[in-house]
Amino acid sequence: MIQPLDQSQDLTKSQRIVLEILMQRGRKGTTPKQLLDQVSFAPRTVRYALRRLLSKKLVKRVPCLEDMRQWVYVPVRESF
Repeated sequence: MIQPLDQSQDLTKSQRIVLEILMQRGRKGTTPKQLLDQVSFAPRTVRYALRRLLSKKLVKRVPCLEDMRQWVYVPVRESF
């Protein structure tokens, strides 16, 4: 059963903000560097938030076609 984000997952504030940014970008996706440009978190905080969101299957990562050394993170669903 699919539940709203606030009820189904226990997310920290940083994870919630990162997920909101990813949902705004939609299927275009966002690299970790682009995320860092938009938030005032430390790089380690963004990496940890992305790892936790991946483990909860709220986002997925796909290869960046512009730079194959990087990953692009996209939300699994458009809205939660």
